[in-house]
Amino acid sequence: MIRWISGIGLGFLFLAYILLSPAFVFNFGLITIFVIALYELIKLRVLSLQSFLSFIFLVTAILCLYFYELERFLILIAVLISVTTDAFAFFAGKAFGRNKIFPGISPNKTLEGTIGGIVASVLINTLLVILIFQSSLKTFDSFLLILIMLISAAASVFGDLLISSVKRQANLKDTGNLIPGHGGLLDRIDSHLLCIPVFFFLFEALQ
Repeated sequence: MIRWISGIGLGFLFLAYILLSPAFVFNFGLITIFVIALYELIKLRVLSLQSFLSFIFLVTAILCLYFYELERFLILIAVLISVTTDAFAFFAGKAFGRNKIFPGISPNKTLEGTIGGIVASVLINTLLVILIFQSSLKTFDSFLLILIMLISAAASVFGDLLISSVKRQANLKDTGNLIPGHGGLLDRIDSHLLCIPVFFFLFEALQ
């Protein structure tokens, strides 16, 4: 129960942070997130390609959020892609999951859950952009919009797997205990680390 309560509370907090915070608060938040996530990554004491890539993607994601601070709705969409992919992968995995895809890295991740999460994320976020969000993504035609959502959602899965791989190398379940029921901050933003840079790269590349 505490996992759900803290998760919902955290969701509303980040929604307010993304949409309502003044620029200096937003940028201070980015610094805080970076410092805490970097501390958790260093504390794992893992020297590997995966930990190095985690650092690179963490820096890149934070820089993307900094440079796109004036386009908060784009940031919200990028974050929602990761969130919805993760959430619906969990529910689809529980309902239909049979085939493990990376049992040595993430034992609970299944092919069915992953596909379900990606498909649901693409549909939901494409519809949100078309029907609700007043964002620069409306300038893309439907095919390119779906392509951006699809690749970004897939990237969020690999971001999750990347941090899971580092945790396995450290023989730890979580990167910390900052968030009750969830573990460390890095446990919560793992899927964002790759999704956010990929999303904004595609946004720029396909314009």
